[in-house]
Amino acid sequence: MIRALGIAAALGIAGLFVRDPSARVCRLPMQPLATSRDTAAWCAREFLIRNGYTVAPASTNAAEIALEPGMDVGRGLDEVLDNRRNTVSAVPVLACSTSTGYVVSFTMPNQLDQVFGRGVSMTLPFLGVTLMRPWVRLGSDPTALCSVPRLPSS
Repeated sequence: MIRALGIAAALGIAGLFVRDPSARVCRLPMQPLATSRDTAAWCAREFLIRNGYTVAPASTNAAEIALEPGMDVGRGLDEVLDNRRNTVSAVPVLACSTSTGYVVSFTMPNQLDQVFGRGVSMTLPFLGVTLMRPWVRLGSDPTALCSVPRLPSS
């Protein structure tokens, strides 16, 4: 019972952070990319740029910004975006397929140890794009489920 109340309270608090769900939908490229993993990498990169994690400016449309409860720090959207700036590279390292979607990994520019990076996850139809809370182990070794993304120059 106490656990159920804790979950309900957490969901209620998270509800304070819910914004336009379209902030977590991929803005697909104009031209189809070679593979679905390349498309996932495109979506993840666009999400990071739009949400102010890279050196590029964040979207000026607040409805396009996805807040990450438990990770975002700051009083107000401007301070949150300032704290996000340049915390994740805009260059995807590896794009992996999972049974339910994709995980794309990125380095963190200000981190000395580049063994771990940040991951962006999404579902198979490129929805629910989210910066993952735990860090991901970096590696550029392609496997059956992972590949180095091939993206057009921006």
